[in-house]
Amino acid sequence: MTSADLPEPDSDELKALLRETEQQVIYRLLYERRDDPPTMTEIEAFYADQAGGAHAQTGRRLRDMYAIFDMKPERRDGVWVYPLRGRATSKPSTTTRRKGISARVRGEVLSSKRCAQCGKTPTDDHVKLEVDHKIPHSWGGTDDIENLQPLCTQCNHDKQAFYSSMDPFEDQIRAATQHKEPHRRIGELLKAFHAADVEAPAQVVSVVASMHQYQDDWQRRMRELRVLGWDYTTSKRKENGRMMSYYRLTAFADWPDGNIRAEIERLKKAKKNPAG
Repeated sequence: MTSADLPEPDSDELKALLRETEQQVIYRLLYERRDDPPTMTEIEAFYADQAGGAHAQTGRRLRDMYAIFDMKPERRDGVWVYPLRGRATSKPSTTTRRKGISARVRGEVLSSKRCAQCGKTPTDDHVKLEVDHKIPHSWGGTDDIENLQPLCTQCNHDKQAFYSSMDPFEDQIRAATQHKEPHRRIGELLKAFHAADVEAPAQVVSVVASMHQYQDDWQRRMRELRVLGWDYTTSKRKENGRMMSYYRLTAFADWPDGNIRAEIERLKKAKKNPAG
């Protein structure tokens, strides 16, 4: 695989492809380290050094570059790195191009004047609020107001850092979100992480479970998978001052024909009334 067709950093060609300064900074590092691809941590540190400070959207800016360059992460020596291989082989469809968030919608989202995660306000805590996508575009999220929330700069930065760590599983996560039934979305997501021999973060499972329709008790949907012959383990650990939960799939079965929920209810009744 060759990268000979890649534009030089700071070239007019690159500036035409990447109009955002932050993306141009990221590209420079990826270009200079084509033989030794950087990790996301190194990308964020490089940008902070070049720009004089970190940016909450670094991970998202990098993911937006996937449509132009072949640079999705791969695992090398036990860590995920971002190799700049060449230009992307396909262009994004014009029918799926983002429309952006209007000033009216942005104002409505921020009208609560409170961070949806930590509860801090600009008036009392002197924080700046930003519009955040609950479900990222790269996972199938939209610019609809139902998918937007106000987050303070720090919470938004922390969330972006976490979501960036999920970049290696973006294709699998997006594939899981396409299923209409919550049980299948959860199950397919667990299988994807199982195939990579890593634990699935509860935060990701909850987001995928609530695609298409909000699930106020997605943990119950997980437990119901056991009725179908699936099983998993749960672990918890403290990270950055917060307790995080993870799931590891230990057994799974073929999906039943027809409606999954109906089959679960049938099996539950059969277990309660074995003679019936």
